[in-house]
Amino acid sequence: MTERTEFLRLVRDCLSNLHDFAALETHPLTALFPKPPGEPFSQGEYLRQRVLQAVERLRPAAEEPPSYRSAQAACRPYLILHGRYIEGLGLRELQARLSLSERQLRREHSRALRAVAALLSSQVTLTETSPAAQELALAAPESPQWDRNLSTYEITLEPLDVAEVARSVAATLERRVQSEGTQLSVLLGQRLPLVLADRVLLRQILLSLFGYALDMRVAGRVALRGDVRPSEVALWIEFQTDTLLIGPRIHEEHGATLTAVRSCAQRIQATLQEARPAAEGTGLGRLVLTLARADRSVVLVVDDQAPAVRMFRRYLSQTNLQVVGVQDPALVLPLARRLKPQAITLDIMMPATDGWEILQALQADPETRHIPVVVCSVWDEPELAFSLGAAQFLKKPITQKALLDALAELRLVDRPAGSSREDTSTPPRIRGARTGGIA
Repeated sequence: MTERTEFLRLVRDCLSNLHDFAALETHPLTALFPKPPGEPFSQGEYLRQRVLQAVERLRPAAEEPPSYRSAQAACRPYLILHGRYIEGLGLRELQARLSLSERQLRREHSRALRAVAALLSSQVTLTETSPAAQELALAAPESPQWDRNLSTYEITLEPLDVAEVARSVAATLERRVQSEGTQLSVLLGQRLPLVLADRVLLRQILLSLFGYALDMRVAGRVALRGDVRPSEVALWIEFQTDTLLIGPRIHEEHGATLTAVRSCAQRIQATLQEARPAAEGTGLGRLVLTLARADRSVVLVVDDQAPAVRMFRRYLSQTNLQVVGVQDPALVLPLARRLKPQAITLDIMMPATDGWEILQALQADPETRHIPVVVCSVWDEPELAFSLGAAQFLKKPITQKALLDALAELRLVDRPAGSSREDTSTPPRIRGARTGGIA
C-alpha cells in the first residue's frame, strides 16, 4: 500500500473521530500536523481545526451557503463531508437530502474523501525518506508496527463458542448499523462446534470484517452464516456489492483492512478469503474466515523458533491432529491445562527457561502429568528425558517419518506405510507406547 493510500485511510479515520477528542489527541495524523509553539489549542483540537479547514475549502464560493436542494457535482464533496462527519448524519438521511441513490452516494463520498485528503497531503511532504512517510509506514495496518503490536500481545488459544462471539460483535456495531439504515444478521442457527482461537483477536477480526462489509455494501443487509467442515468452521460474511465499487482504485482504500485481518488471523491459525461478484454490476460479495475446530485432537508444539512450529504443522497436515504452537515457555503450562492436548512436543534449548524445567513443571502438575511429552533436542540425552517423565525422545534434526513414528507409538496417528513395531528404520531413541507420566 502506498503512503498516499495510507494517508487517505488516516484522513477518513480522523473524520470518523472528529468529535472524539481523546481519539484525536493520540491520532497518527498528529505526528504529521504538529501543533506550532504557542498555539492555544491542544494537539487533538489543532488537528481537528486543520481537518475542518480542509473540508471548508471544498465549499464552492458561488454557494453561500451551499443548498442541499441545488446540490450539483461541484459542491457535493463539501455537503457530503459536512453532513456525514460534522453534522453526524446517517447515510440514509444524507442520501435523502442529496436525492442520490445509495450507490451514487458511496461513489461521491469516496470522491469527497480523496479531495479533502489531497488538500491535507499538499501540506505534508510524502517522500520515502521523509518523517511523514515514516510515520505513515508505522501507522499502516500491514506494516511491521502491526506485527510488533501483535507480538507483544499474549495470544491465548482456547475453545470458543463462535456464535456467542459473533453476536457480541454485532451488538458492538449496533449503533453504526442503525445509522446506516441496514441490518447485521448473525444467521448461525445450527449449533456450531467450538473453534480454537483467541477471543480478543477473534472479536477484532470480526469487527474489521463487518466494518469492511458495511463500507462495501451497496444495498441490503450484511449477513453472517456458518459452515461446518471436518476439521474447520467457516464463517461467511455476505453482502451486496458492486464490481465498480471494489475496483482497483476504491478497493485500494479499504484493502489495508483485509491485509491487517489476514496478518491477525495467521496468529490464531485462521485464514481469510475474499470472493467478489464475477460479472460487472451488483452481485454478492463474500468474506470467508476459516477457523480450526477445537474438537480435534491437539498437539502442543513448544519451540521458540516459529519455523520449527511451521515445520511440525506441515508434517502433521495430513493427519487429524491440530498443531498449536507456543514460543513463550511461560505459556506452556497454562495452555496445557486449558487445551488438554493429546501430546506435547518439547524443545530443550530455549531462552530463560529450558525444556527440562518445563518437563518437570508439567510432571508436577496433576492436570498435565498424564499428557505424553515428546522431547526434541540436539543433545543426545534420551535417558535424562525418560527419567524426567518424557514418553518419547527425538534427536534433532527431526524428519516427518520420525515424528509420525513417535506419535504412532502413542497411538495418536496410524503407523506410516511400510513401518511396523519391528521396523529397524525407526529411530532407536523412540521409546515404546506410554500413557505419559512417570512409570
